[in-house]
Amino acid sequence: MLSIKHIVFSLLSMHASSVLAWGIEGHKTVALIAESRLDPVAKAEIQQLLAQEGATSLGDIATWADQIRGTEPGLISHTVRMPFSATVYEPKRDCGHKRKCVVYGIERYEAILGQKDAPASDRLRALKFVVHYVGDIHQPLHAIKQTGGVKVQFGKREYTLHKVWDTISVRSLKMPPAELAAALLAASPNVSQGTPEQWAMESHEIARRYIYSDNLQLADSKSMMRLPKTYLKDISPVVKTRLTDAGLRLGTLLNQVLDASPTSL
Repeated sequence: MLSIKHIVFSLLSMHASSVLAWGIEGHKTVALIAESRLDPVAKAEIQQLLAQEGATSLGDIATWADQIRGTEPGLISHTVRMPFSATVYEPKRDCGHKRKCVVYGIERYEAILGQKDAPASDRLRALKFVVHYVGDIHQPLHAIKQTGGVKVQFGKREYTLHKVWDTISVRSLKMPPAELAAALLAASPNVSQGTPEQWAMESHEIARRYIYSDNLQLADSKSMMRLPKTYLKDISPVVKTRLTDAGLRLGTLLNQVLDASPTSL
């Protein structure tokens, strides 16, 4: 089997025109994994927040942050575009621009969600962002400047490399979100919790070493490359792991935030 690490992508766009992470199926899968790990206190509070708009599951709100993009000025970026050669996350360099970054987004809305005396509508909005952003930060192409806007040919279809990773890769698993979440949880997975900065660095390293490889040579973005027929099968272990890790960490984060007293946040 061809190792993805040794597939050298010499065709790369420095900026993707539209950057979404995981698509509907992936984000719902992350949310459902997280929901399965909620403790009674966090679950009850989340149900109260969701009830404001008739939702019953974290999966119902998992893609809201994508749906409102372009409708509100100044929304926080869903990415953290670290330089290709970066070895550490540097807040000023990576998150100091006008729209900040997804690391900042998680921290900001986690704080609002934990404010028990804040308006319920504000806390629901914060919950929506947290659920979505934790999924986003685990998509490898959301943590590197080279977000995958280059066009690639897979079979008879043309996509961006980003779309292959965030949507096609999950759909290729051929399971609806609830079934996929259950399948991923069946192995009783565990992951260290870490911090949003560490999650971003994990994604960055996967993008740099696994998707692009260390020998990447930036080239004309108008060029196109053909992905091997086994590409989706080859990357599926990484996709599954990132979805699982995102869901487990989101569940733990929500438990920690919603079980804490206002003075401990």
